[in-house]
Amino acid sequence: RRRPPAMASRLPGDIELVLFDMAGTTVDDMVNGEPLVIAAFRAAFRAHDGSEVSFDQANAVRGFEKKEALKKLLCTQRGLDEEAAPQEEIDRLFGLFKVELDKLTAAMDTEIPGTSATFAELRRRGVKVCVGSGFPEPVVKCIAENMKWEVDGVFSSDALGAGRPDPIMVKAAMEHCGVTDPRRVLKVGDTVVDVEEGKNGGVYTVSVLTGTQPREKLEKAGPDLILPSVADLVAAIDWPEAGALAAA
Repeated sequence: RRRPPAMASRLPGDIELVLFDMAGTTVDDMVNGEPLVIAAFRAAFRAHDGSEVSFDQANAVRGFEKKEALKKLLCTQRGLDEEAAPQEEIDRLFGLFKVELDKLTAAMDTEIPGTSATFAELRRRGVKVCVGSGFPEPVVKCIAENMKWEVDGVFSSDALGAGRPDPIMVKAAMEHCGVTDPRRVLKVGDTVVDVEEGKNGGVYTVSVLTGTQPREKLEKAGPDLILPSVADLVAAIDWPEAGALAAA
């Protein structure tokens, strides 16, 4: 059996753009003891037909485009093949999911510690900083505004028309920021799907351990680096000598 490639210990210093995931990566999304998206998935199913989705079931689809995640959960609940999932029911579930999400996100204003400082230091060094999520665009914008972040772009894969692991947000961020070489781009996230999205876009990938997916699962996805949190990112980049003192 082939062994997975060894992870890097440092990242190249010529990065021009970093695209960060939101919930679990840069946003502290805990709601009554469970992550926002998991709480909203579970509430949507309760409102739909009274069924209970377990934490583990919801966590397993975290990171996927939300309609796709709901389809996977519905099929798990009913023992269906994904091809047999009734689209009308998925659409109803998605409508309920958005209602629950709106209820839960209005007061969400706590970042993962160190996020703003990391954004500021990257931008000080001339690196473009974008954030992106699979949430609907109004939710993404609401959270970004609540955080009062200074970033170069905010993206919703739902609004762009394709969910992760499709790299549509990576490509949109590159186009928006005028970056053409994917090897000058870094994707940071807390799920396997974030890693897959970055790999599909041909960019470097970093996993952080502030979400709900364990290190062992993330390692299997083969990111270039795993860090405790976004607060550790600046120190993990091999900056050119002129900027070395600022990273210390």
